[in-house]
Amino acid sequence: MVYKKITLVALVLSVLAAFTCNFVLGVSVDESLAIGTPDFVMDKTLNILITIQRYSWPVVTLIFIYALYQFYVIGSEVLEHKILGQRLIVGISIFMVIIQCLPLMYAFIIV
Repeated sequence: MVYKKITLVALVLSVLAAFTCNFVLGVSVDESLAIGTPDFVMDKTLNILITIQRYSWPVVTLIFIYALYQFYVIGSEVLEHKILGQRLIVGISIFMVIIQCLPLMYAFIIV
């Protein structure tokens, strides 16, 4: 695979970002804030980003399995599917890093 190092680095970074985010932002968010305050908007935005981060793993895993299927199984017969599978693998790895780092970047920006 051509982009093996990029894919491995992206996957390791996404796992490290997920663990870091769970340690840093693992506290429960206080829901007693008034709806009109700016803190409420920032907390809800952070909650949405954390929810997207946590529940993106099953979806990305299924897409990653499909990409591996395209690359190894179908790609052994048709070169076009091998290239498609390789692009999907690299793309989903980079997308996962972005999704895992969004809550941390948002938290550091608002603090």
